[in-house]
Amino acid sequence: MKKHTPSAGRRMIASAKQALDWVNGHTHPYVVHVPHEIDVARIRKKVGMSQSEFAKQYGFSFRTVQQWEQGRAIPSGATRAYLLVIDREPEAVRRALVNY
Repeated sequence: MKKHTPSAGRRMIASAKQALDWVNGHTHPYVVHVPHEIDVARIRKKVGMSQSEFAKQYGFSFRTVQQWEQGRAIPSGATRAYLLVIDREPEAVRRALVNY
C-alpha cells in the first residue's frame, strides 16, 4: 500500500499552524530528529580515537562500543542522540564532561 503524501498546500497550512502555535506558546520551536541508524565506527574514527579511548572519553563500556561496531547491538534512542552530538560537537561534549 502506497503511503499518502500531503500536497504542498496542506504542508504549508500545517507549517503555518505550527508557527502560530509556537508564537502562542503552545509548542516547542523545534523538532528533534534522532536517526534510526548511526555509524559508531565512523564517529569514533572522525574523533581519532581507538575503541578503548572512545569508550573512556564518552562514558561507554569498551564492550558496548565493540558490540555496536560489529552490529551485535544497536544504541538506544537517547544514546543515538548522544552519539549524534559527539559526531557534530565532540569538543563541546568533552568540555561538558571534564572534571565530572
